[in-house]
Amino acid sequence: MFSKTGSYQFHIESYLCDFKGNVRLPLIGNYMLHAATIHAQERGFGYEVLMKDHLAWVLSRMSVEIYEYPQNEDDLIVETWVENVIRFFTQRCFRLMNQQKKIIGYARTIWAAIDITTRRPIDILVWRPDVCDYLDDTIDCPIEKPGKIAQVHHDHAISYIVKYSDIDINKHMNSIRYLEHNIDLFDLSMFDRKTIRRFEIMYLAESSFGDIVTFYKQEVNPNEFLIETRKEDASICRSRIIWT
Repeated sequence: MFSKTGSYQFHIESYLCDFKGNVRLPLIGNYMLHAATIHAQERGFGYEVLMKDHLAWVLSRMSVEIYEYPQNEDDLIVETWVENVIRFFTQRCFRLMNQQKKIIGYARTIWAAIDITTRRPIDILVWRPDVCDYLDDTIDCPIEKPGKIAQVHHDHAISYIVKYSDIDINKHMNSIRYLEHNIDLFDLSMFDRKTIRRFEIMYLAESSFGDIVTFYKQEVNPNEFLIETRKEDASICRSRIIWT
């Protein structure tokens, strides 16, 4: 039987870094999703098992705080565990460490298991009550949980047509692609002077190939921005970014 918490190591190559030599936040997000995928697969409730039941895990919310970004030739260690299961949702946490085992960040995520035909969530405690066998309350995840994010009130908008490179295996825009499009709304000078300390995202609906989505950005406090993604005037994603 696997341990409740999984630990996975990733090596950083130069082509994965930005112009300052830091790993981009979306790549850290991808490493987290990769670790979550392996963790679930090893414990019997991963992608292959879900597909047999015509189900899929869908990321609903995420908050991540990075205190120190890995750089070229560093190793990033991602630890992940399921903190709680509440009917339709699981709460999964992450602890990020460098190769010296120094903690450099944390993340919290909320996932739903949905029926891929109806796109409706299913009761996880009915489908797989044994998921609770892997709940781990021995590790602390000290960052604030992802919460509701307000609607953006701003007229300036940037439109985008969803393309092939945005689409995942379920034929919808990949969750990390939203993150990439959100941070691409900032000028390079912002990245030159500052780094993203906290990123929160709340997924409300899906977008598909060929959809026209519109991004709205609003600064609500110094170094704090809200971003809303809309499709046909309906909000499909909202995020909050705090710079330092």
